[in-house]
Amino acid sequence: MTTPEERQRNLIWGRETLTELAQDEALPPAWRSEATSLLNDYPPLVRLQQTDADGLAALQDEFVRVLSEARWFFMRVRSHPSSTDQRRYSLTVVLRHFA
Repeated sequence: MTTPEERQRNLIWGRETLTELAQDEALPPAWRSEATSLLNDYPPLVRLQQTDADGLAALQDEFVRVLSEARWFFMRVRSHPSSTDQRRYSLTVVLRHFA
């Protein structure tokens, strides 16, 4: 079972991953653009860091659309043949407890 702390940590890692993907010049421009768009709608880092276990469910409800879209984006990037082994592993870790 995923603990609130694991979920919170992975949501923060998800934000960091979107930031990395948005800036990665090796990625196709469409992917960078999608990562930037998702990042713009993603929960702010301060909210992710300050949310306690009780507030985590409310935060996930508020951002359900973008979190779902980010999950599918991570899965597409992870499974794409151009992804490196390191990127696949990193995305697998992020997705383990993702919303």
